[in-house]
Amino acid sequence: MAMLCAGREQGGMPHELRGLFMVVATMLGVFIAVVQSGAAARADEGHSCDKAPAFTLAAEDAFFPYTGMFEGKLRGFSLDIVSAAFSAVGCTVNFVAMPYARCIREVQAGRQIGCFNTTNSADNQQKFIFHDRPLFRGRIMIYAHPVRTGVFTEEDFETQSFSVVRGYTYTDAFDRNPSIRKIAVESDLQTLAMVARRRADFAVVYEKVAQFQMGWNRARIAPSPVPVHKLVEYDLFVSFSRAAEARSMMLAHALDTGLEKIRDNGTYEKIDAAWNVWLSVGVKADQPPPKWTRLGIGD
Repeated sequence: MAMLCAGREQGGMPHELRGLFMVVATMLGVFIAVVQSGAAARADEGHSCDKAPAFTLAAEDAFFPYTGMFEGKLRGFSLDIVSAAFSAVGCTVNFVAMPYARCIREVQAGRQIGCFNTTNSADNQQKFIFHDRPLFRGRIMIYAHPVRTGVFTEEDFETQSFSVVRGYTYTDAFDRNPSIRKIAVESDLQTLAMVARRRADFAVVYEKVAQFQMGWNRARIAPSPVPVHKLVEYDLFVSFSRAAEARSMMLAHALDTGLEKIRDNGTYEKIDAAWNVWLSVGVKADQPPPKWTRLGIGD
């Protein structure tokens, strides 16, 4: 009994039992931490592709520098954003390039799971499933010959001609107004070239698309038209197919989570900055456009 009492702290338990208790408590703490970590990882997977195989999105081929073919390769700012966002949540995405009209038609028919870049208009929301966070916000500008004087007014819509890309939508008010004289051509290069050559009074073009075209095709678009009026600003998205609703909802949720992550960790800002620098300086220097990879943003 004396030996037993010598093995205790006053009012406590034997040192041997206390040591064993501490070891067990430590192991239990580690176990709980591991379980919580796994639960957090699984919760995050709930926002990801949940170990799904690689999937393919349709990307429009003529909306560069947002997304389009550049010297035989699919490149673009929104392509980089989509790639980085899905990568941030462990999703493997591939891309197939096609004209925009076919792109959205394939998604609506269920032959493609998603297409970008699409507005989330009321009409489109009836046809497709959308994520909440936009890929980017685009501004459609009206461009005029640089020698034009005077301020653009609403009356110009009724009296002047506007070069547009055949099949593109701009705004309901513009598209459906029969009083507006529209000259439909095949590309934004042509819309701007027509204004430069005074074959149309105005061109209606997304701002960064015009910036690229006038920098890259300097000889064909000369003198460079200048912006005189903002027509509208749109948020652009990936449109997912309603024909595979469960999968589309999962991918839309994953994309939202990925977009939040790359905005929080600075990746979005780096991609945006790289493309802005290229459009401002790199295009005229005939440098290759940026390209995002898992290693970062580079040429």
